[in-house]
Amino acid sequence: MKKTISIGILFLLPQFGFAAAPKPPIMQWVSANEYYMIMPAAQDLKVSGGGTESVKPWGLGMRAVGHETFSKTAGLQMQSIKVDSPSTGRNTFYLFEILAGMQYTSPRTPGKPLRFTASGLGEFGLSDTTLYMAPMLTAGLLYTTDETAPTPTGFTFDIYYRLADIDLDSVGGGRSGTLKSAIGFKIGYIFEGFWMVKEKSKD
Repeated sequence: MKKTISIGILFLLPQFGFAAAPKPPIMQWVSANEYYMIMPAAQDLKVSGGGTESVKPWGLGMRAVGHETFSKTAGLQMQSIKVDSPSTGRNTFYLFEILAGMQYTSPRTPGKPLRFTASGLGEFGLSDTTLYMAPMLTAGLLYTTDETAPTPTGFTFDIYYRLADIDLDSVGGGRSGTLKSAIGFKIGYIFEGFWMVKEKSKD
């Protein structure tokens, strides 16, 4: 008799809203993202058998930014380089690059929107048939536009220094060349990170 009553109660509970509480959705964190422009800055390009030319690369990129003082960072960028010399003629070649490394962001201070950033990155790239890797250091400023945001948010200005030369199989006119180590500048904006529902994997 008791067993029958217990089974009946278990059957009736869902009918009166006493069913087990549904599991909360699984959430995943989407990091803050920086979208930036690489500003034209003079760099030396040594053309094989053709002397040294001054070029001014420019480009676009995006990068995931962590919310801790020290955090991992990674991104993608593309650079366009125009060459105009007697040995190569007029030509444009491109650098497609993956960035990965660590970034430091100074702690948030109420009433002080300016924050300091610094990072050490590996630059893994492809240009025509050339694969390359070059280390890079950056230092910059973040102007915080929302002090209540849990992640860095606002305008950025960075100076970067590529520590190594990049040897390229093709820089135009059938010539190879070497893009010398150089200083560059970039400006951008970091958009705040957020939580989102993680979709369940289908079996």
